[in-house]
This record gives sequence, C-alpha cells and structure tokens, in this order.
Amino acid sequence: MKTKLFTLMLLATVGLLACKTQSIKESTIVSYGTSFGMCVNYCKQSIVVETTKVTFTKTKNGKIPDPKTCEKVITNEEFKTITGAIDKNKFDKLQEVIGCPDCADGGAEWVEVSQDGKKKRVTFEYGKAPEELKNAVAKLKELKESFANCN
Repeated sequence: MKTKLFTLMLLATVGLLACKTQSIKESTIVSYGTSFGMCVNYCKQSIVVETTKVTFTKTKNGKIPDPKTCEKVITNEEFKTITGAIDKNKFDKLQEVIGCPDCADGGAEWVEVSQDGKKKRVTFEYGKAPEELKNAVAKLKELKESFANCN
C-alpha cells in the first residue's frame, strides 16, 4: 500500500513539474527585428542575442543593401533578463504570422528563438506584439535602440 501511495505522489509531482513554464536555455539564440517595405534608408534592423554578446545589423531596401553591423558584450544576467521574458511553451503555441505585418507599410516585427537545432519565428504587425511577447519585445526593442549610433 505504501508503495502505491508513494508511486501516486511521485507521478503527481512529476506531472506538476511538467506544467511549469519552459525556460530558455543558455545555448539558445534569440533574434528580434523590424522591417518597413516602403521605406528609404535603413529599413530593416535586427539584433541577435547570444549568451555573451548582441549583434545588431541594419540594411537598406533596394539593390544595394549596404549592411552595417555592430556588437556589444552582455553579461549573463542581461542574457537571462532578456530570455527570461519569453515563455517557451507560450511562444511555441503562437502562429508564425499574426495579423498583417507590413501591410500598407505599417511595418513588421518578429521574434525568433533558436534552441536545440530548431528555429521558430513569430512575425506580427509593428507595435502590436501578442500579449505573450509584449514584455520580451519591450526588452528587445530597448536593446535594439541602444545601437542607435551604429554607423
């Protein structure tokens, strides 16, 4: 009887743990970007957040993209703050395209998570992040804007 009770308690505990928020691993890469189709100058901007660095890239629309790239070092705590804002379970359930990104030149934003050899990108209308990503997008946007002087 004690064995059955112990087994039931163990299964219940494992079941509860399985329902917890799935976090982002340190080997994960999180990318964020914006684009505007009907624009002149640097209309596409993105950042790639890795464990120890962030890489910013901006490109022009048209035949000559003229990319500009800058990097900065981040601490492990900064990485955890950014990635901790993404609930991987909720992210994985989002549609790949939400709304009508860059329709009527309203712009588009996207968040991509690369983990364990798998990538998922969620693209949405600029300024209209889904509720599940609002906090993460705010942090990523702030980080992207810190590269304003990248020439």
